[in-house]
Amino acid sequence: MTTKHTPGPWARDIGSGFGCDVRAENGRKVAATWGINSGDPHRPAYRAECDANARLIAAAPELLEALQELADDIADRFDMDSPSTNPGIKHCIKQARAAILKATGEQA
Repeated sequence: MTTKHTPGPWARDIGSGFGCDVRAENGRKVAATWGINSGDPHRPAYRAECDANARLIAAAPELLEALQELADDIADRFDMDSPSTNPGIKHCIKQARAAILKATGEQA
Protein backbone atom coordinates (compact mmCIF):
# COMPACT_ATOMS: atom_id res chain seq x y z
CA MET A 1 0.00 0.00 0.00
CA THR A 2 1.36 3.40 -0.95
CA THR A 3 1.32 6.04 1.77
CA LYS A 4 -0.25 9.28 0.57
CA HIS A 5 -0.13 11.19 3.85
CA THR A 6 2.83 13.09 5.25
CA PRO A 7 5.06 10.52 6.93
CA GLY A 8 5.16 10.50 10.72
CA PRO A 9 6.08 11.06 13.35
CA TRP A 10 3.92 14.08 13.92
CA ALA A 11 3.95 16.27 17.03
CA ARG A 12 1.64 18.87 18.48
CA ASP A 13 2.78 22.47 18.65
CA ILE A 14 0.74 24.27 21.30
CA GLY A 15 2.67 27.50 20.92
CA SER A 16 0.93 28.39 17.69
CA GLY A 17 -1.51 31.08 18.77
CA PHE A 18 -5.22 30.44 19.19
CA GLY A 19 -5.18 26.78 18.22
CA CYS A 20 -2.74 23.92 18.27
CA ASP A 21 -0.77 23.01 15.17
CA VAL A 22 0.37 19.51 14.32
CA ARG A 23 3.73 19.38 12.58
CA ALA A 24 5.70 16.73 10.75
CA GLU A 25 9.23 15.86 11.77
CA ASN A 26 10.54 18.40 9.24
CA GLY A 27 8.49 21.17 10.90
CA ARG A 28 5.86 21.35 8.16
CA LYS A 29 2.33 21.98 9.45
CA VAL A 30 0.06 19.03 8.66
CA ALA A 31 -3.00 20.14 10.66
CA ALA A 32 -4.35 22.84 12.93
CA THR A 33 -6.99 22.40 15.62
CA TRP A 34 -9.49 24.87 16.94
CA GLY A 35 -12.02 24.71 19.75
CA ILE A 36 -15.04 26.77 20.67
CA ASN A 37 -13.55 29.86 22.25
CA SER A 38 -16.62 32.03 22.93
CA GLY A 39 -14.40 35.07 22.42
CA ASP A 40 -11.76 34.00 24.95
CA PRO A 41 -8.87 32.08 23.35
CA HIS A 42 -7.29 31.50 26.77
CA ARG A 43 -10.28 29.75 28.31
CA PRO A 44 -8.92 26.48 29.80
CA ALA A 45 -11.60 24.24 28.26
CA TYR A 46 -10.86 25.68 24.83
CA ARG A 47 -7.11 25.13 25.17
CA ALA A 48 -7.67 21.63 26.56
CA GLU A 49 -9.91 20.74 23.62
CA CYS A 50 -7.38 22.06 21.09
CA ASP A 51 -4.57 20.19 22.83
CA ALA A 52 -6.54 16.92 22.99
CA ASN A 53 -7.45 17.15 19.30
CA ALA A 54 -3.85 17.91 18.36
CA ARG A 55 -2.56 14.93 20.38
CA LEU A 56 -5.03 12.61 18.65
CA ILE A 57 -4.12 13.91 15.20
CA ALA A 58 -0.39 13.75 15.98
CA ALA A 59 -0.75 10.08 16.93
CA ALA A 60 -2.59 9.21 13.68
CA PRO A 61 0.38 7.88 11.66
CA GLU A 62 1.48 5.56 14.47
CA LEU A 63 -2.09 4.48 15.19
CA LEU A 64 -2.68 3.66 11.53
CA GLU A 65 0.51 1.64 11.26
CA ALA A 66 -0.20 -0.25 14.50
CA LEU A 67 -3.78 -1.02 13.44
CA GLN A 68 -2.65 -2.26 10.03
CA GLU A 69 -0.06 -4.57 11.60
CA LEU A 70 -2.46 -5.82 14.26
CA ALA A 71 -5.30 -6.49 11.80
CA ASP A 72 -2.96 -8.31 9.41
CA ASP A 73 -1.45 -10.39 12.23
CA ILE A 74 -4.82 -11.42 13.65
CA ALA A 75 -6.25 -12.17 10.21
CA ASP A 76 -3.21 -14.37 9.49
CA ARG A 77 -3.74 -16.31 12.73
CA PHE A 78 -7.45 -16.98 12.25
CA ASP A 79 -9.50 -18.21 9.31
CA MET A 80 -11.89 -15.31 8.85
CA ASP A 81 -14.16 -17.43 6.63
CA SER A 82 -14.50 -20.26 9.15
CA PRO A 83 -17.72 -20.47 11.15
CA SER A 84 -15.63 -21.65 14.11
CA THR A 85 -13.71 -18.36 14.32
CA ASN A 86 -14.97 -16.23 17.19
CA PRO A 87 -17.53 -13.69 15.89
CA GLY A 88 -15.99 -11.03 18.14
CA ILE A 89 -12.63 -11.43 16.39
CA LYS A 90 -14.32 -11.20 12.99
CA HIS A 91 -16.18 -8.06 14.09
CA CYS A 92 -12.99 -6.40 15.38
CA ILE A 93 -11.12 -7.15 12.16
CA LYS A 94 -14.04 -5.79 10.11
CA GLN A 95 -14.04 -2.57 12.17
CA ALA A 96 -10.25 -2.27 11.92
CA ARG A 97 -10.32 -2.72 8.14
CA ALA A 98 -13.08 -0.10 7.82
CA ALA A 99 -11.07 2.40 9.89
CA ILE A 100 -7.96 1.70 7.81
CA LEU A 101 -9.90 2.29 4.58
CA LYS A 102 -11.29 5.54 5.98
CA ALA A 103 -7.83 6.73 7.05
CA THR A 104 -6.22 5.86 3.72
CA GLY A 105 -8.99 7.34 1.58
CA GLU A 106 -9.78 4.02 -0.03
CA GLN A 107 -13.34 4.01 1.26
CA ALA A 108 -16.06 4.95 -1.20
